[in-house]
Amino acid sequence: MRCPGCGSDNPDSRKFCTSCGKTLGDAPTQVQPPVPQPTAQMPPVPAAPVYAPAQRPPVKAKSSKKSWIIALCIIIGLIVVGAAIAIPLIIAASNKPVAQVNQVKIVKADGTTVDADKVPLETEVAFKATYKAKFKGTGSGTIRLSVKSSAGESIVDKTFDVTSSGNSQTKEVKFTMSEGSGKPLSGNAKLAVTQGASKLSSAKAVSFKMVAGKGEKLQLKEATAAATKKCQVATETLKATAAKGIDISDLANRLSLGLTTLASAKTAAEANSVAGIAQTVIDECNARITAQGQQQKATDTCRQNQAVIRAKLVDWWGGTGNFPDSMSQLYGIPSCPSGGTYTYYAPDTTPATLHVSCSVHGEL
Repeated sequence: MRCPGCGSDNPDSRKFCTSCGKTLGDAPTQVQPPVPQPTAQMPPVPAAPVYAPAQRPPVKAKSSKKSWIIALCIIIGLIVVGAAIAIPLIIAASNKPVAQVNQVKIVKADGTTVDADKVPLETEVAFKATYKAKFKGTGSGTIRLSVKSSAGESIVDKTFDVTSSGNSQTKEVKFTMSEGSGKPLSGNAKLAVTQGASKLSSAKAVSFKMVAGKGEKLQLKEATAAATKKCQVATETLKATAAKGIDISDLANRLSLGLTTLASAKTAAEANSVAGIAQTVIDECNARITAQGQQQKATDTCRQNQAVIRAKLVDWWGGTGNFPDSMSQLYGIPSCPSGGTYTYYAPDTTPATLHVSCSVHGEL
């Protein structure tokens, strides 16, 4: 079939011209005369532009649009179905209780870190637990934080009520230790959550060591207590010494100065020095008491010696009617235990006026 628009031949089955797109079978339009072909003698004449009517979209375009709509409906349907399944699951999951201890650690009370193998003595530290607890309705939760020594002795033990939250929470207990054995200690966090018949729990532990030995404050406290006790003993010793008639004024002054030092002591060394002072007072009192006892014994011996000498002089006088010219004339004269020298005199040369004396103890 010839196109009435452009004159092109088309198969009889076509409804539109394959060249210009015009509907076949319409009223014939004026056919443009053929454009003469250029020759070697004349320049080619440009062909006049042919304006074809806008082509109708192919029939198959309607089918593509329909398919896209169907696909979109399928996707939306899948989303709806997925949401219908997922939403109940999400709601169910949000209603489940949660109990989870996430982290436990030992830090200084101000939050700064410490070496877990050398936690300082006499420094306030904190055992801290980070956890997540969640429950609904009448549910409840608690977290127990405890610190124990290697021997199982409780250092600190405290239980807190927890609130329900989807966010991470923190609890801590603070403590200070003045003495360390160098053996491991343990910090334990136990979280328990209850919601209806559901009971969940979670726990974590951390091991750490305190510095071995005693802290300065504890050392000062113990040294002060020991020095105070020693000063009390020294005071009682001074009283006993004075009761024996021994002069102790210098020792009392010495102890008084020591007590003043003890009252202002800031270190164990200062307190220990006072204990040393008290000990010297005790030792000196005992030495003076001992010396007094030895002196008394020597005095008693000298008194006995003087009696012996007097008897020998009386015997001499009884045989001669006179006394010897010197003590060297007497035999068997005892010696003074204190190194004294014995002498005698008799104003009327009779035993009634005879006197025997020691250069150390005098006449006894």
